[in-house]
Amino acid sequence: MRKIRSRPLRVLRVYLCVLPLAAMATFYLLLADSFTASSVRDLADARFGLPLAWVQQDLSRYEPTSFPVTMSFHWQRAWYDPIATNYDAVAGVANVLLAGAALTACGYLALPVVRALKRTGAASSSVEA
Repeated sequence: MRKIRSRPLRVLRVYLCVLPLAAMATFYLLLADSFTASSVRDLADARFGLPLAWVQQDLSRYEPTSFPVTMSFHWQRAWYDPIATNYDAVAGVANVLLAGAALTACGYLALPVVRALKRTGAASSSVEA
């Protein structure tokens, strides 16, 4: 019985330890995300972030020559000429929590595979010896 009770606590501990890595993954996904605009009006409301959009930028200052155009997330160009950027903290935290859950699930799914590979590697090395 004790083992059944401790498993959710162990998963929760692993989840909490993975959250900093999930925050880095969320930031990377923000940088890797792109936005496709089909008109100049769309450029004024460019949203970035995966899986939930948590950053909104006004990219209407850029004038592409043709549409549709795909643009990536833009950092602040300069302090004297900033890009209007809004952040949704709730969606950003939700992204971190979702990424943490996905990383924890992947870790627990990969653990039996790694253990099986270790056993296979140990068995083959003992046969060779």
